[in-house]
Amino acid sequence: MEFSDLIEIHSLELRKLPEGTDGTKLYDWARFIAAESDDEMDNAAARNPEVKKAVVRFRELTADERTRDLYERREKARRDQAMFMRHERQLGKIEVARNLLKRNRPIEEIVEDTGLSREEVNGLNHG
Repeated sequence: MEFSDLIEIHSLELRKLPEGTDGTKLYDWARFIAAESDDEMDNAAARNPEVKKAVVRFRELTADERTRDLYERREKARRDQAMFMRHERQLGKIEVARNLLKRNRPIEEIVEDTGLSREEVNGLNHG
């Protein structure tokens, strides 16, 4: 079998999209991509929740510079908060592991209870 037999290519001519929906997600996405006005984007978003998310994000990213800066700061704060929470969870696991080690609990039990690796727990035991 030749490689070309495995590839199926489809193309969409967005200018030729029919006005009425065919009810498919593909149509909704094509309508969003081809939209030339806010009303057209809103219509595509109204039919499809995924397209609605894309419209919201598109508007955030294409807003004026101040709005875009606020969006980027908000996203950075969200990522920083998520990283902080992961770090805090890890510190909590380490504290639990240390307490279990003090009570001479088996390493396998500590690994199972905390989700830390055997190496991480052994490092606490010797550190």
